[in-house]
Amino acid sequence: MSEETSNGDYEYISYRTYNGVGFERLMSWKASKTGTGRVSAGKIEMKPQKSDVDKENEVLLVGHSVVVHKMEFKLVRKD
Repeated sequence: MSEETSNGDYEYISYRTYNGVGFERLMSWKASKTGTGRVSAGKIEMKPQKSDVDKENEVLLVGHSVVVHKMEFKLVRKD
């Protein structure tokens, strides 16, 4: 299973966990208009991210996972 979004672009994710990998990635998302969207990231403890605002190129550290629920989300390898 890929640990990035398709074609390095935004996609609607109803629910998915992206596992930690051995390199940094960049997360971006579009604000959840309904208030039901969620993005949580971390290694041991998953910390909720502010999902009611657009976010661009937030660094996801090496080994950290991210859980996405009902969001337009993008995850790409950091160059």
